[in-house]
Amino acid sequence: MSRGKSAVGGRRFGNAFSQGPPQAGESRLRLMDDDGGDTFRSVHRGAMAFAEGCYAGIRNPNSHEDGLPELHEHEALEQLAAFSVLARWVDTASLKTAYYCNGACRD
Repeated sequence: MSRGKSAVGGRRFGNAFSQGPPQAGESRLRLMDDDGGDTFRSVHRGAMAFAEGCYAGIRNPNSHEDGLPELHEHEALEQLAAFSVLARWVDTASLKTAYYCNGACRD
């Protein structure tokens, strides 16, 4: 298993849910407006961690390891539910992209 390949999904979500402003070529997903408060930071930090956990703990082992035991139905449904939550967050998030204005990126 290549380390680079296993980190791609989680890293992409980390960039997408980053609290920083969008950069050229790196848009951001916003689950709520950035009011500078703790809730905004907490929600986006949690989304980044949850996405990384879904990929590192569920997707990657099941995709990259041969010979893992088949999941029981309830475990598979729980894992599906975790990815369903992540998908809903992505689907309902607003997309913020950078644009250039006299050489300065803004969202």
